Amino acid sequence: MDRGIEDNFVKTFVVKDKRDRLLYELFGKKREQGIGRFCHNADKMLVKGKIAASGNHLYYDEILQEVEKYKVSGNWYIMSMNKSMDGIVCQFDEALDLVLGNGMAAIIVSDSIAIVETEQYRGTPVRYILYHQCEK
Repeated sequence: MDRGIEDNFVKTFVVKDKRDRLLYELFGKKREQGIGRFCHNADKMLVKGKIAASGNHLYYDEILQEVEKYKVSGNWYIMSMNKSMDGIVCQFDEALDLVLGNGMAAIIVSDSIAIVETEQYRGTPVRYILYHQCEK
């Protein structure tokens, strides 16, 4: 796991009073539960001003269009309840292919943007596109 990327994600996109517990879970023995708890409670844990789009209507093409607005390039980091993809660094399209629709909670992170997919119960899971204006 890349502690720096995960720490930055939490400090950028998670509300202040939920950060310490989430970081404790991510870097400890309760990682899977922490990711799952975060994704189940994302609406209460995310900084509202950082949500660029959300809902269960965000499909692959809509996510691509939204992310293209921010001209993000480079690799993306995956945080997932699925151990086989947790911690992977890859290109954006590969990250989306791995994460979207697999039924398990996951987060993909770049420098200034993140995509959260909640665990799937029925239909399309709720997805969040998060954006943070990086200082230059």
